Amino acid sequence: MYRYRLNLLPTYLITICLFTANLHAQDLKNKLDRYIFDYQKNKKVPSISAGLLHNDKFIWRGAEGFADIENSVYASPRSVYRIASISKLITAIAIMQLVEKGKINLDVDARRYLPDFPKKKWKFTVRQLLNHTSGIRSYKNGEFDSKIYYASISEIVKTLAEDSLQFEPGTKYLYSTLAYNLLAAVIEKTSGMSFRSYLELNVFGPAQMYSTYLDEQPEIVPERASGYIKSQYRKYQNAPLADLSSKYPGGGIISNSGDLLRFGKNIINGTLIKPETLEKMFEKVKLKDGKIISYGLGCEIKADSAGRFYFGHTGGGTGFSSHLMIYPTEKLVTVSLSNIKDRNLDSPALDIAYIFLDGAKPVVLPALSDKLFDITFDTGIDSAIVFYSSTKKDSFQQRQYVWGFDELLTFGFDLLKAKLILSAIKFFKFLTNDFPQNADAYIGLAEAYQQDGNKGLASKFYKEAYRLAPNSEKLKKILGIRTKK
Repeated sequence: MYRYRLNLLPTYLITICLFTANLHAQDLKNKLDRYIFDYQKNKKVPSISAGLLHNDKFIWRGAEGFADIENSVYASPRSVYRIASISKLITAIAIMQLVEKGKINLDVDARRYLPDFPKKKWKFTVRQLLNHTSGIRSYKNGEFDSKIYYASISEIVKTLAEDSLQFEPGTKYLYSTLAYNLLAAVIEKTSGMSFRSYLELNVFGPAQMYSTYLDEQPEIVPERASGYIKSQYRKYQNAPLADLSSKYPGGGIISNSGDLLRFGKNIINGTLIKPETLEKMFEKVKLKDGKIISYGLGCEIKADSAGRFYFGHTGGGTGFSSHLMIYPTEKLVTVSLSNIKDRNLDSPALDIAYIFLDGAKPVVLPALSDKLFDITFDTGIDSAIVFYSSTKKDSFQQRQYVWGFDELLTFGFDLLKAKLILSAIKFFKFLTNDFPQNADAYIGLAEAYQQDGNKGLASKFYKEAYRLAPNSEKLKKILGIRTKK
């Protein structure tokens, strides 16, 4: 009998361990499901699709909301979103593959690989294209949501060819999505393949990213999400039409959460590039004056609140927002994709990492500015002021919203955007009484009177703002005050 009990002991322990592991996994899933439910509801995004991968295994994937509001199509982990500037990391990985093969030198004149690109005042390198110090310009007016179709990478590069460099390369940092078109041209020149074919063969294929494509506007893409923005009344509306052929390499790729998790996994495990090559990508920008920028070669370089190192990229494209976080030491990848471009979206992918690594319970709160706007739209500005005044006295109610002066200021300017001028004047008057030493409150009141056509009162309150903030260059310019040299 004693020996029989001993034989049962290992089985019993294994059963207990499996039961405990299953409980932990279910608890984690519940936390993550609850998080994205709260996020979609309180941030008022049409949808969010997110996921987490650890030690090469999918731990969780989830989605909330509508991928297509008009047709009531629910989002799922398979929904395909514009990933915006996460595209830069994909392009950077392709460049580093060719560096490994000896086909690209990061530190020689980039024109070695771009023979048709005109000579400029200064030389710039592939490294400087990757880390935004090349001097290649950013968007001009209208180019972010460009409607122009470019049939090839060389065609879009030609549009940049006649522009002067904005500064001597290496002396400044200027984030330039358009500069990544030159990197795509370098890939085409050194590989002998089109940019699209190179990615399909050397990145998407090896990483099993079968739902990742260049966002070619005419193409039918299964499970493609529609993009949205907020109107001046803070309501959903369709994002403007944009043809992303002007920026495939820097902001024009579409994907889903699973593919991006696989992408991160195959960076960490050495499938796409060698570990020593990845380390080179973490070298932060150091300008000629010694200033350090937390950006590497096509990736953001950061540490979380616990000091853990991670890299990746965020993105904000026409109608979409994206976050990809990769923790190489922890072998953790998190991703979040939303089909809206809006303010104060925070970083869901980072919150997901905290939930997994620390057991954190991040609280996603609705914005006070949106609550006040909804009240104003429904019942008027007086009701909104009463709501704010009563909530201000109740610490529990305050904790139910993103709270603070910035939220009040945002609400006031939302009223101006919506052309609710009289409501804006009343609110900014209230704000100057509540915050009599805050120059921004008076600037808001001045701008409200300016829009109302009352130049006298606008000038009066601009001057009051300047009294409170005499170093403000904006106010000096408005008031025509010359700066002493």
